Amino acid sequence: MMHRLIVIARCAEDHFSDIILEAPFIYSDKVRLIFIGGSFMDIRYPVDSKYSFHWQLKDEIIRIDTAPHHHKVSTYPRHMHMGTEENVVDDSVTRAGNTIEENVMSVLEFVRNKIKM
Repeated sequence: MMHRLIVIARCAEDHFSDIILEAPFIYSDKVRLIFIGGSFMDIRYPVDSKYSFHWQLKDEIIRIDTAPHHHKVSTYPRHMHMGTEENVVDDSVTRAGNTIEENVMSVLEFVRNKIKM
C-alpha cells in the first residue's frame, strides 16, 4: 500500500506543482493534496481496480470512485459525484485498466483545468 501512495505523491509533485500548494501528505491509507485556492483532494488507491479521488471544494465535492453502489451509470462501477453526494454521473476522467499513474494524471489534469478556468 505504501508504495502506491508514494507513486501517487511523486506523480503529483513531478507533474502538477503549478496547482499544488505544498508537498503531498502521505497517510497510512491515502495521499492528501492541497491545491492553490485552498481546496484539497484525498486519494485512496488500495488496488488497481479500486480507488477514490475526493476533491473537497468550499461548498461542494467532486469525487471519482469505484464503490459498486451506482449500477445505472454506464461506466459502472466507476462514477463521479459532481457537486453533491447525490449527483452521480458517468466517470469521464479515469479509465478501467489504466495504471495508477495514468489515472492520477487524468484526474489532476481535470483539477488543473477546473482551477485555472
